[in-house]
Amino acid sequence: MLIVRENLEKIGKLSDTDRFSSSPDIGPWLNKLIDSGKYITGTPLMISGNYVTQKSTSSSGNFLLEKEGISGFDLVWVKNLAEATEIAQNCPMVKIGHYVRDVRQVLDLPE
Repeated sequence: MLIVRENLEKIGKLSDTDRFSSSPDIGPWLNKLIDSGKYITGTPLMISGNYVTQKSTSSSGNFLLEKEGISGFDLVWVKNLAEATEIAQNCPMVKIGHYVRDVRQVLDLPE
């Protein structure tokens, strides 16, 4: 899983149009993943949401108080973490420093 992390304070002030208009075209990068059969799914996330703890739920979301947070993800089918890391390093958004990718393996739980 390629988790997108970026400055939530900054993008929280933008409209959705402005948020995505300043981004480089990730189409070729994404199409290469799709054509290789490695791309499963992915999407940007809304900045607002609910923050749920054992004792409370907040609709303002405490994560909005954090400077950096999760703003999307891409799920890829690869052999290992090294291959996923290489894919993340080639993301146009990472290359220009617009955001960073947190690369994680999805845990395969026993039945």
